[in-house]
Amino acid sequence: MEVRNQNEKKEMTKKKNLIDEFIENLKNLSRGECAVLKRAAGLEIAESRGGMDVFYRILPRALMNSRNEEIYFLVATLYGLNKHTLTGNFGLTLHKVQESTKSSSIDKRMSALLDSNFDLLDGSKPGGGELAYRLRQCVRLAESKEIGVNWRQLLQDLLSWTHPARFVQKQWARSYFTTQVEKKGESRNEIESIESE
Repeated sequence: MEVRNQNEKKEMTKKKNLIDEFIENLKNLSRGECAVLKRAAGLEIAESRGGMDVFYRILPRALMNSRNEEIYFLVATLYGLNKHTLTGNFGLTLHKVQESTKSSSIDKRMSALLDSNFDLLDGSKPGGGELAYRLRQCVRLAESKEIGVNWRQLLQDLLSWTHPARFVQKQWARSYFTTQVEKKGESRNEIESIESE
């Protein structure tokens, strides 16, 4: 059991290091390279025009031809769409967008995003599909409101998106909806305290 835990820790550390390396490579892209990837936002690797050479230069060698290659490509293509940064998960990003717009349509976007899935490419590799399309829209919307994305967290979350327990979707929902409920509760408490005076 102890050996198994040590192996799991080593595997998690390796995965984290690969994610960190990839994000650093994204940060070091030239504006031109970033623009090439940005034009492929929401597409699969095979559909991209001119993006493969840039992508495969920044993808760590250990990830080439991996099950999650398309997810890394998705994040690489979205990265150029939003130059702002934020701590927290993507649920918090959309919560901040909702706060800035006060639009109930953001609630609908969030619900649709939480229910979105990757297509299965080659029968087993997640990538593309409805989730990629909706993410592209939401990243652009956040950029238009000057609200950032935590790219490391987004990549980690997307790598676990297909987990049967849907823990990533739950975390995003908590970050988005719980903060709204708390704020509504604060408003009610303020009204009640004013009325009782």
